[in-house]
Amino acid sequence: MKTRDQIYHREGEKLLRFLTTYHALKYEQVMKIFGNQDSIRSLITSLTKQGRLYHYKQSGLLCDSPEAAENPDYGTIAAFWVLLDFKKAIVFHTSGEFPAKLHFFSESEEYEILYVPLGQEILVDHVLKSLPRQEVLRLVVLEDIAQASKLSIEGVLAFCTVDENGVVSYYGRR
Repeated sequence: MKTRDQIYHREGEKLLRFLTTYHALKYEQVMKIFGNQDSIRSLITSLTKQGRLYHYKQSGLLCDSPEAAENPDYGTIAAFWVLLDFKKAIVFHTSGEFPAKLHFFSESEEYEILYVPLGQEILVDHVLKSLPRQEVLRLVVLEDIAQASKLSIEGVLAFCTVDENGVVSYYGRR
């Protein structure tokens, strides 16, 4: 039988590693990825009291630093909502570099989740055309689905939008 310390230590390490990877996520996102357990709620409270993570209840953010709360990356937060839709199939996931916000692997495929802010369509297209083509399936998060017509990204599985409640809507390749 595992002691409370053993359980919390392993989960605590996992939670801290997770937040240092993404820096700022919604509290609900963390609960969903960890299975919405009472032990995780208690662990978050404990780590917050220790100053090892920061929970901003007004904005609903869990962060690895106060700076992350001051300027959260809403593109990463939106991309993470998309990632959660694939939770059961995920073998590994990590943060990405512009324009990819996240990378994840399933049993046999590699995915990246891109985020395209309004007005940045040309920049994102240009950056992706300058990179060597990879065999990766792309999910593209847009602020407005009308942006899709301005993009010519290869390997797009779907375009999607994410509302303020974290509801993801998917649209076929345009």
